[in-house]
Amino acid sequence: MSASAAYSTLVQAGVSLISGVPDSLLGPLHRVASLRSEIDYLPACDEATAVGLAAGAQLAGARSLVLMENSGLRRACETLARLTMSHRLHTVMLLSRRGAFGEANWWGLPHEETMHGHLRMFPVVSQEVDSLAGFEGLVDQAYATAGTGQRSVALIANPAFLRELRSADAYR
Repeated sequence: MSASAAYSTLVQAGVSLISGVPDSLLGPLHRVASLRSEIDYLPACDEATAVGLAAGAQLAGARSLVLMENSGLRRACETLARLTMSHRLHTVMLLSRRGAFGEANWWGLPHEETMHGHLRMFPVVSQEVDSLAGFEGLVDQAYATAGTGQRSVALIANPAFLRELRSADAYR
């Protein structure tokens, strides 16, 4: 299993746009998305822009996904508040979990500390992704929840899932 398998799951789920800010943890999935053509890929300069792109695509009838590191929630707060709370434009996000137990970078720890509080500030439900095997069902459930028009969804990519994304065939 690898990033290409995760990408295929997104294709099967009907995702037609991926926007996001590349980070080292979700990098393999960004790379596959940039190399393949089944899903439009729009890298963004910041997380607020990525959320805005996804919401705009949703207005146009597309199924979109935002990829970002969990630290990006802080950058996207105003856009998330305006779009989700004021306009009911909900998105599905896949967040790399920087700062999880075992984090080796001192600067990564605050990302974990602030993530849950930021998610609770908005109409966002979250679910942790522990493996590629479970990713497929979670993607379908995420879009079902977002489709109610009541909540955005954050899928939180845990370290084990992120390791699977970096497996040997990640760039096929």
